Amino acid sequence: MRARKMYRSVLAILLAYVELWLQTRMEIAMLPVSQGLHLRGALALLLALPVPSALSAGAALAQTKIITGMVAHGPPQWPQYIATELGWFQQDNIELDFVTAGGSGAQQLAAGALDICHSGYPDFARASLQGAPVKIIINDIVASPYAVFAKPAIKQIADLKGKLISIGGNNDITFIYIKPFLASAGLKTSDVDFIFAKAAGDRFSALVAGGIDATILNHPTYSKAVSLGFSNLGDTKPYAEDIPFTVWAANMPWAEKNRNALTAFARNYKRGVRWLYDAANKDRAIDILMKYARQARKDLEEAYDYQVTKLKLYGLDGDVSDKTYEKMAEGLAEIDFIKKPFPPKSAIFDGSFVQQATN
Repeated sequence: MRARKMYRSVLAILLAYVELWLQTRMEIAMLPVSQGLHLRGALALLLALPVPSALSAGAALAQTKIITGMVAHGPPQWPQYIATELGWFQQDNIELDFVTAGGSGAQQLAAGALDICHSGYPDFARASLQGAPVKIIINDIVASPYAVFAKPAIKQIADLKGKLISIGGNNDITFIYIKPFLASAGLKTSDVDFIFAKAAGDRFSALVAGGIDATILNHPTYSKAVSLGFSNLGDTKPYAEDIPFTVWAANMPWAEKNRNALTAFARNYKRGVRWLYDAANKDRAIDILMKYARQARKDLEEAYDYQVTKLKLYGLDGDVSDKTYEKMAEGLAEIDFIKKPFPPKSAIFDGSFVQQATN
């Protein structure tokens, strides 16, 4: 339908152009010879020119707007912000319409309200395995960016027994990360009480307000918790190595109709990660993130140092290896969603977009 409208618009422009040309020729023919010669020369020069207005109108209409869901603005979408601000998406005739979807991104994606969406991988894996037209297309943050923060009186993991902890959900990636974290101190998930909030900003606010005893945070709320004197009980990454954090998923009927646009999206993801990892771009990268995340520069500088320089959390190729998929499947088993034998990787992941995305 979009292509048909584009062709009709371009055709209308061309027809108007021809009509103007014919009308001008008739008017010239009726002029005295001395005036007509000059105008005939001008008309010849005009007709020798290309028709940029028609072509540019067609190019503009060919642009693909991608309805892009996410939990909240922040460092996880850094490569997409970079590609937007540096004009790479525009060069590929792509426009991202960022939509804050909160915890219902997978449902909105399955319903077709979003074209693509960014969240923890269990959200989309669950939707895929339940028959929704959804698949993961990019594995972007390849390990946990979280630490567990608690009220100042809580000094060690074992002190969390019987306490109220806020995580993203009982079948969320944060549950997969915190379960082995608690187990390192001999605690089971049944030894604590959970309350759920999908966005880290909401969990941080609950901690500051005193409504919870502890929570799991990533940057920039991580650095804010440190500055306010909350106890940092440790990073979760050492207890959940190689289990991806967030991924991009697509509504597959939309993806098949817009394969070129989605492949360009994957290509610019890779380009954005390489640019982000170049230390010479640090200041500009932070400027870009500030525009979207609306956080203090100091917090985002610390996010860069932690997520980009120290942990290198952003995957360079966006792919899901067989080894990574095994870890992902084990994580789904941890939340009692699947059991062995695990479904094939193709049940939740379509790697064709990142594989075709070359620079």
